[in-house]
Amino acid sequence: MKALVYEGTRRVRLREVAEPEIGPGEVLVHVDRAGVCGSDLGLFRDGMATAAPPLVPGHEFGGRLDDGSFVVVNPMVGCGDCAACAAGRTNLCRQRRLIGYTRAGAFAERVSVPWRNLVPAPGLTPTQAALVEPLANGVHGWNRAGRPEGAVAIIGAGAIGMCLLQVLVARGLSDITVVDPVPARLDLALAAGARTVLPRLSGSFEAVFDAAGTGATRTDAVKCTAFGGTVALLGLHDDRLPASAASLIVGDRSLAGCFGYTEPEFVEAVELAAQVDAPWAQDVPLEDAQAAIDELIAGRGPAARIKTLIRFAA
Repeated sequence: MKALVYEGTRRVRLREVAEPEIGPGEVLVHVDRAGVCGSDLGLFRDGMATAAPPLVPGHEFGGRLDDGSFVVVNPMVGCGDCAACAAGRTNLCRQRRLIGYTRAGAFAERVSVPWRNLVPAPGLTPTQAALVEPLANGVHGWNRAGRPEGAVAIIGAGAIGMCLLQVLVARGLSDITVVDPVPARLDLALAAGARTVLPRLSGSFEAVFDAAGTGATRTDAVKCTAFGGTVALLGLHDDRLPASAASLIVGDRSLAGCFGYTEPEFVEAVELAAQVDAPWAQDVPLEDAQAAIDELIAGRGPAARIKTLIRFAA
């Protein structure tokens, strides 16, 4: 079968690979669409200790089982035995594995996954299915921020930021500011439900969601969070956190790290995805995917295509 294989720094190539082995408790999924995540690009550019090449990446996807039923796959694979797994919080499992990083993923025509990670999704389009995983990150971020209802801000109108915007709109929030330096992305954010768009954050907000994850954006996030509010960190661009401890303490602000999602949050994202219209998520056929990924690695690509999806099925 055909697959995109990560072969080392800045090398992702379309190859013929062996069919996946189906282990105990696993099923075969015929991939329909798979999203290229920012963390995938980080892997391709800089490598990752837990994702050794050669590797088939891909953790945002939907597809069909042999019986034709359409499913979305939760890529978080917990140990199944710890207290976190028992509570459905596989994102906190110390032994967790991630499809597309520690085992073969969905940048392939077929992938083997644990059956318990399947979520039925008969009403979703292939594009909506591929957006469930980043939407689940948005659901988790909203929960970690205390489910704010007032004025909020999102820094970064990439795929996570845009999916978070969809979550907030669906939850009834109307006073949403989106921050991004790219004008075309701000236009898309306005069309998706943002009230205000800015090239850099200013103002005061009940919660600020940093979906960019740089030292500068984290500083802005703390500064622009109102007293008693929450700074929710989702972005992982770099590892700096130049925050003022006094600002957090004196302002009684909360700082929330937001990693992944729980199993119930993933199911919630499947239900939410049915409402999502995302013209900024555009697919490319598998034959063109290697070139599209090379563009993304180099920092190029159409501004209106915030999320690149790989199309495996017609």
